[in-house]
Amino acid sequence: MSKALKETPDINPKASNDSINQPTEKPTETKTNGTAAPVSSLNQAKNKPIAPVRSKYAWFDISSLTAPEQWGAIVQALPHQKFTGVVANEQQVKQLPPTLDKITYVEGTPSPDKLTALNEAYDIVILEPSVIGSSWFRRNREAITCKIGTSVNVTDPESLQLAVAMTHEVSLLIVEFRDDTKIPLEIVLADAQNFGTEVVMKVRDDIEAKVVFGVLECGADGVLIASGDLGQVYAVGEVITSTGQKGGQPLQKLTIVRTEHVGMGDRACIDLTSYLGLDEGVLLGSFSCGGILACSETHPLPYMPTRPFRINAGSLHTYVLAPDNRTWYLSDLRSGMEVLVVSTSGKARRVSVGRVKIERRPLLYIEARAEDGTTLNVIMQEDWHVRVFGTEGQPINITTLKPGDQVLGYTMDPGRHVGVKVDELIIEQ
Repeated sequence: MSKALKETPDINPKASNDSINQPTEKPTETKTNGTAAPVSSLNQAKNKPIAPVRSKYAWFDISSLTAPEQWGAIVQALPHQKFTGVVANEQQVKQLPPTLDKITYVEGTPSPDKLTALNEAYDIVILEPSVIGSSWFRRNREAITCKIGTSVNVTDPESLQLAVAMTHEVSLLIVEFRDDTKIPLEIVLADAQNFGTEVVMKVRDDIEAKVVFGVLECGADGVLIASGDLGQVYAVGEVITSTGQKGGQPLQKLTIVRTEHVGMGDRACIDLTSYLGLDEGVLLGSFSCGGILACSETHPLPYMPTRPFRINAGSLHTYVLAPDNRTWYLSDLRSGMEVLVVSTSGKARRVSVGRVKIERRPLLYIEARAEDGTTLNVIMQEDWHVRVFGTEGQPINITTLKPGDQVLGYTMDPGRHVGVKVDELIIEQ
């Protein structure tokens, strides 16, 4: 592809590198008991509008699979696994279902007859960068009725500049990277966001697809996979489904019934791999019927620095709510596992555990009751620095809790087996 760079004199491949070098604002400070405490710039950024993230999609390339028995089952499975398009040759395209976009790569400049055939057979046509930058394309652009894109294989700085330049010229860019780094993709996505260009990245498998969808938080718009493995259809489909899920965890008002000192025990701090917002925490409970929203150490404290990644969670037996409606015991958590981070508004997101720190500490029993009569409890470190969220979204130091106080939490039907919801009689007391 580096050769094509020399064939595109009408395009400035160095354009818009400035978009990723803008200065950042200096974080402001808040006052706590007369002492200035730094506030994470992430929490400031949460108040700023961000561009909407488009729905993710996947395409499958069957063009190299010659025999129908190699690709027939794959094509049948694609619509059911969130795939929206197929790269296919002229023989295959006639056998594709109408629900899938038909995509093809075109070498060189198409003849008038070829252009007519492309318009009739395909939904998306991928032209070479040299053609996109040519006078032919400017003359014939309106004659191409299907969606137009281009493809760049990034192997060096020059081809990366070409990929960035192409985001200014077309509405769709397919990009492939020789090296196993996502930094070049970040550079491409930064410009693509500014020009509204969709970026599809070629990936090896579902594992890489999951990573690609998280680059720069917004991720690539789509992934393209070429494989003869039917299992990858289902694996990538699961990635698309989980990426498209809008996390949410209903919260409700709980009323404190009593608190009690219960002696010494082993408590766990959950250190996460992400900054937590001022309104975020995790849901903790001794019983499977529900729990209380524990506050992170993001809020300033008078005697120690903030730990915006940490939640002083509770004793080892405690359940913590995780994605996909499952729970973990705090004693089970290990680095790399996921928990559900929940905001006071009920928004939820998956976050990985970086470390679990277990220490012996005095413990406080906290019992609360929901409006439907469900009674639950959590046992946490008995210290003024440990906090839960009140119903107004304010952090409350647990040593100040008294009967009648109201906190945020959740309830559900009881019953868990190895963290998975089960429908059977389970008594917890």
